[in-house]
Amino acid sequence: MRAPPLGPAVTLEHAAGRIDLVRGQLSIAIALRPFELTIRRGRRVVRALGVRLLDGVVHDQFVQWTEGVIAHEDLGDPVAAGEAHVLEPLADGVRLTLTLTDGTRAQLTVTIPGLDRVLLRLEPVHPVLRLAYVWRGHPEERFVGLGARHGLSVDQRGRAIQLGADRRYTGPDCPPDMLDVGGIPQGDYAPVPFVLSSRGWAAWLETAGSGTRFELSDEVAISARAAAGPLLLHLICDPSPAARLRHYLRLTGLPALLPEWAYGHWKSRDVYEHQRDVEADFDGYAEHTIPLDAIVIDSPWETQYNTWEFNPHQFPDAPGMISRMRASGVRTVVWVTPWTNLESADGQRPPDSESERLHREPAPNYAAGAEGGHFVTTPEGEPFVARWWMGTGSPVDFTSPAAEAWWREQAKTVLELGVEGIKADDGEGYYMPDEVRFADGTTGAEQAWGMGLRYRRSMQRALDEVHPGRGVVFGRPGWTGQQAVGITWGGDQASDFWSLRTLVAATLTAAASGFSNWSHDVGGYLGERLVTRCPHELLVRWAQFGAFTPLMQAHGRFEQEAWTYDERT
Repeated sequence: MRAPPLGPAVTLEHAAGRIDLVRGQLSIAIALRPFELTIRRGRRVVRALGVRLLDGVVHDQFVQWTEGVIAHEDLGDPVAAGEAHVLEPLADGVRLTLTLTDGTRAQLTVTIPGLDRVLLRLEPVHPVLRLAYVWRGHPEERFVGLGARHGLSVDQRGRAIQLGADRRYTGPDCPPDMLDVGGIPQGDYAPVPFVLSSRGWAAWLETAGSGTRFELSDEVAISARAAAGPLLLHLICDPSPAARLRHYLRLTGLPALLPEWAYGHWKSRDVYEHQRDVEADFDGYAEHTIPLDAIVIDSPWETQYNTWEFNPHQFPDAPGMISRMRASGVRTVVWVTPWTNLESADGQRPPDSESERLHREPAPNYAAGAEGGHFVTTPEGEPFVARWWMGTGSPVDFTSPAAEAWWREQAKTVLELGVEGIKADDGEGYYMPDEVRFADGTTGAEQAWGMGLRYRRSMQRALDEVHPGRGVVFGRPGWTGQQAVGITWGGDQASDFWSLRTLVAATLTAAASGFSNWSHDVGGYLGERLVTRCPHELLVRWAQFGAFTPLMQAHGRFEQEAWTYDERT
């Protein structure tokens, strides 16, 4: 029989063994026994999909030195949905009870919340490890997106990708024994749970938990760990890839149009040991008449990590330096991460005794952060303390309005000196264990990859309050929504042609995920074989690629100033 319209645009028909939902050109046919869900746009079948649940144990390993994750799960046999029963009709869809082949149950909510979009919500009744939507792929189907995929191919077909654990170095300097196990794990920078198919659909998995997987072969499986919450899948069915990407961006945030200086040329070094070194770069660009829009003062520059206070032994006249550069049209950008340290002795620090003394001490703002409850906590309510690459400390809990305001107000003290950009490093989910707690009641299992967006928004808010319309966030983390805040750069690369090639692919997959404000370290941050600067020919090729990237940023661990190379380079 035909039911009256459930809402302004959705109708439901419920006949024996079948439910039909219709909105505009989209229709969903749900077979109840056996269960199958078929989505059509007009006469074209978009997908016919099923549901699976899997139990098992997680054995992921975080390699802190390289920030890589080795993903591994021991999984049992998958259990499929065998039949469905109507639980209740909804204004824009229907809620079903699924009976699985092992007799357990789950709930599936199917809605059409807008034109050309289907939303599926899967919740298990009994504890399991992983929830999945599955369907048969097409042999000629191609897949792009998923954020920055640092591999040799833009097309992700044939791959099983766990976001946050999908980057391995297999370039010319990878030891043979590491090649045998898939390469050196590296930080999987700027992952995004959004994929575009060449067969008329795109999928956005609305989750922020670790363990999100996209298996893109003859069978397509999109899944997440149940600890992250209900499995929310948006299937976007607009008629063209560009329209599907726009649809996703309308839901999650369009990239901002940034001030002009954000699209120019920036210069940085891994370490400016003293204010004189910053001024040497500034003067070198002027002397060689090379246009320059900003200098990024990377770590270290603070008294400790992260106090938002210039180290007076390293920068005896930071305000004067900032003013002098700004008078010539060169902005200042400072580096930060969302951590406040108990000790920074193992991090980078200036080579003078007073700076070394400071870095052995707790950051002065740590006690206030702990007392105010501004840090991510353990299940017992104590500040979560962990080791990261610049020492040992605690991450700020940006789900807390009080913590966000505390951090933002500290940032503004530096911005008021004339700093107009923030390099927001770190913020990825692999530093957040499942068991940590956030002020909004969520856990690391639910929120690990959501913190990066909150962090970036806080930094952009500080910039907007001090430099409205002129400040720029330059961030490394990625996930849903981060394309809308500032610029993202592609993380750390070795200085070899293999790494440049993978960076080109990462740039294109990031663009297919909505990251139009994009950059990278021209010449490679890590250097050649980690011991010397970028070779001449590679630097020329990398600079050519940088010139075609929205922001051309020169940065690295070694001396890579243009005037230190031969005249041709």
